Amino acid sequence: MTILLEAEHFKECGGWMVDSQFIDIMGSPYLMANGMGNPVNDAVTKINIPKSGKYRLWVRTKDWLPEYHPGTFQIIMNGKESNKTFGKKGMSGWLWEDGGVFDIIYECEIRLHDLTGYYSRCDVILLTDDLDFIPPTDTESIQILKAEYGGVSKEIKTMPKYDVIVIGGGLAGCTAAVAAARNCAKVALIQDRPMLGGNTSPEIMVPPVGVWNGRKESPFDPHETGLIEEYRTPGRQNVTEGKLYTKRLQRLVDLEEDLDLYLNTRAIAVEMKPNPVNEIEAIIALNVNNGQRMRFYSRIFIDCSGDSVISVASGAEYRQGKESKAMHNEPWGLDEPNTNTMGNGIKYYPVDSGKPQIFNPPNWIYKFPTCESFYKNRHPRNLAGGIMPDGKGIDHQWILELGGTRDTFKDAEEIRDDLFRLIYGVWDHLKNHCERNQDVAPNYKLGWVGYIAGKRENQRIIGDYILTQNEIIQRTQFDDTVAYGGWVNDDHYSEGFFHKGSAGFHEDHKDYACPGVEYSIPYRCLYSKNINNLMMAGRNISATHLALSNIRVMLTCALLGHAVGVGAAMCIKEKILPRGIYQNHIKSLQQQLMKEGAFIIGLKADDPNDLAPKASIKASSEKVWTTGEIMKANNVANGWSRTIGDLTNAWSPDENAQSPHWIELQWDNLIEFNVIHISFQKVTLSPKYFLIQIWQNNIWKTIAEVDNNQHRRHVIGLDILKTTKIRLLEDEPSGISEIRIYNEPEKVVKTTQKAYHNMRLPDVGPFLPWEDGFKQ
Repeated sequence: MTILLEAEHFKECGGWMVDSQFIDIMGSPYLMANGMGNPVNDAVTKINIPKSGKYRLWVRTKDWLPEYHPGTFQIIMNGKESNKTFGKKGMSGWLWEDGGVFDIIYECEIRLHDLTGYYSRCDVILLTDDLDFIPPTDTESIQILKAEYGGVSKEIKTMPKYDVIVIGGGLAGCTAAVAAARNCAKVALIQDRPMLGGNTSPEIMVPPVGVWNGRKESPFDPHETGLIEEYRTPGRQNVTEGKLYTKRLQRLVDLEEDLDLYLNTRAIAVEMKPNPVNEIEAIIALNVNNGQRMRFYSRIFIDCSGDSVISVASGAEYRQGKESKAMHNEPWGLDEPNTNTMGNGIKYYPVDSGKPQIFNPPNWIYKFPTCESFYKNRHPRNLAGGIMPDGKGIDHQWILELGGTRDTFKDAEEIRDDLFRLIYGVWDHLKNHCERNQDVAPNYKLGWVGYIAGKRENQRIIGDYILTQNEIIQRTQFDDTVAYGGWVNDDHYSEGFFHKGSAGFHEDHKDYACPGVEYSIPYRCLYSKNINNLMMAGRNISATHLALSNIRVMLTCALLGHAVGVGAAMCIKEKILPRGIYQNHIKSLQQQLMKEGAFIIGLKADDPNDLAPKASIKASSEKVWTTGEIMKANNVANGWSRTIGDLTNAWSPDENAQSPHWIELQWDNLIEFNVIHISFQKVTLSPKYFLIQIWQNNIWKTIAEVDNNQHRRHVIGLDILKTTKIRLLEDEPSGISEIRIYNEPEKVVKTTQKAYHNMRLPDVGPFLPWEDGFKQ
């Protein structure tokens, strides 16, 4: 008789956390005691034993730092402690430990009893009446063992068929899934965590950024636009913005009737079509909480996971590491290529408890006995500076970066564990050694330490085009441009926190940093070169290491998600593969993206279904901009949705004219419409209140009234209306970049109405792990 129990299947996990981020390496989710130095509550479950008798206990666990044994625990069987203390085997890696023999009669309560609060971990508990049995040690044999004894389901459940499957629930994945669903594809979004958001989620806490905010920019530049405007924040790199994304993304995804979300679901394997062999037929996924295996069939697969596990498993060509200068002649190219990357990171949050708190540092931390122990710009922010609500302290923790000189995929668990050593070492310095904080440090304690690693770089999938640093610097315009970026060439040192020079991007290459240069990203970077139905968005697109250092930020990744989502749906509609979009439909893809608010550098809107360009347009007044340009009324339908160079491409009323200010579109004949798009110049320049009216029965009739406005772009769905004139009225003299008017199918109108309502809903907390009542 053999009984196998996955730790993550315990009925009550207590203070132990399900950690599923290393399945691809060690083969399984597991439970980890995340107590920040305080032993956590027991994980508890009960099992029935069909045959009473003597059973040997085996436990698969890990001594995550064998020199010190930081995470140890006991197993309690029906109230009896095992003689073995687990997690101190003194050997690296995931290993079976013999827990001894127990007399068990019919029913058994099992407890995982943490002893240290420092990341004890347990994968599997195995009980066997074959007292001589020794479990297998290789990952493949362990998987067979788990399938045989119920650790994972023997049966692989076949799920509904989809048109598009998106893997990864960060900004890129969520945007791709919603974009595909809105364009009439049946979509599954597969996310291995219990919440959406990826790096910006409360588990990791990286505030999204995109176009560089420190650059010299037009006062009218709205930065990233399109579908992202339904959930984005300004991108000022602080936690007060970042904390909003998980709930906003959940609301966004929940709206779509043609989108099924699978949380706590990890894509673990791929099945290829027998003919042709270079297409994916299905992926195999695992429910990390109950072990159910599932098979998902689809026509198009979009990898937004960042790690690209499924893409690599499919045989997709990929790169990892830094290219040589000889490969692409990039300014920062190396003399010789290497496998180094940018590193991973986790964060922490201090709490002022109002009374003295002692921190007794464990012996396994990195030690910083003086403020001079840190390399340049590595000393942590002062506690007195305030960590929240402004978020400055926790935002600065991007410097807590390690692992770039290792393999950030295969060594991800060891890198994360090394980050634990770093964080508690920094905390020890702040509490016990820092002269700058000695007046305030005594009352602080750790309120939260992350355990899910935020990643910058590992496996990049090769497409039909590889974007390089050269195209970013030169602002190359591509015929197949579908997105753009505008961060800096932010290539972090691979040594991360322990780099002996300055933190941040390479200080010896400032001439090439390109702050705020807006550059084009071609569609050919967003589908695999050799796997015909595979697309990608995020930090795994077809780009060199140096180009990725700019592309990898989340708001840019969201634009890539928008492009591949619309592209994938177009593949379904046209019954073609992603390369066919480039060959025959790229103009249609670009125009659809612009219709949905995306900006494509150098491309003018030309939509024959848009009624606005067919109207004559006039306004109450027209402003003269500081350059001498008259901000004319007909700019709202000139095909450009934002400032280009010195031209505002917008109408704005004269601020000295009497309000209300208005702009009017008139047609020679009666039109029918039910959707109106209005894009102001910028969120901060948009009016708080405006009206939309139509001319009907010789009077102006209000059809939409918007107050408490906090958005730049508005797509408003209505019942079908007939008129010859439409006008918009505003009390504030606010500029409008674009107006579009359509007669859409009923389904589009309903989706538009739901999306607009959702976009304007207030954010409701709690949002963060240290806030009262937090739950995601």
